[in-house]
Amino acid sequence: NLSAAKRVIGVGRGLGAGKNLAPVEAFASKIGAELACTRPIAEEEALMAKNRYVGVSGLSIRPDVYIACGISGQVQHMVGVNASRVIIAVNKDAKAAIFQNCDYGIVGDMNKIIPALDELL
Repeated sequence: NLSAAKRVIGVGRGLGAGKNLAPVEAFASKIGAELACTRPIAEEEALMAKNRYVGVSGLSIRPDVYIACGISGQVQHMVGVNASRVIIAVNKDAKAAIFQNCDYGIVGDMNKIIPALDELL
């Protein structure tokens, strides 16, 4: 249940190809997190179900920890996650808006960072 999840990993366009979702799913499983996504991932790319879309016309969530992967931080998405206790952002663009709205930020390609974090655990 995404709405009641204590840990959530959200993916955005920084995911790239659909094949890149598998490592994120594995990491989410390892840390007991639910998966969420931005509107383009659910509606335009159809890589995740629409019931996983978080944002202004999707779900609003309140996890203890939200890990935003490859998400730029557009206001339409952030209104759905701004009640999160802690927001951790992973984005290769150091100037992405997400870094103005997170507690911890990692500048780098999510498709390299997430597998590296998974190995550390």
